[in-house]
Amino acid sequence: MTVLKNDWINAVKWNNFNTGHIDRNRYIKFIILFGVIFSLLQISDLMLTHLALKNPDIKELNPLYGKDWFVPVKLTMVFLIMFTMSRIPENSHRLAKNTMAGLICMYVFINLNNLYFLLVS
Repeated sequence: MTVLKNDWINAVKWNNFNTGHIDRNRYIKFIILFGVIFSLLQISDLMLTHLALKNPDIKELNPLYGKDWFVPVKLTMVFLIMFTMSRIPENSHRLAKNTMAGLICMYVFINLNNLYFLLVS
């Protein structure tokens, strides 16, 4: 009876270990996908803002876009967010995924706003 009990405990431990490992790999892939999409959104935001600022009638709310150091800081932010999200414990991965999806939605709206200013001018 003890042997069966130990076999069952080992089987449960093995399945939990494999499941956690697979979930961790899927989570890391999600973070990498987030980084790629977020980087593209950051670059398009910078390009749209740069084109919009060529028109003197547009008053941009963020005065930092004209600074030389702003572009590397903005793109470094992507890696900082990715690193932070990779350090979140497994029980909070769902919250982290929702947060990353929210960041992507926010930047889509920012890009739409900049595109609107560019097209209106």
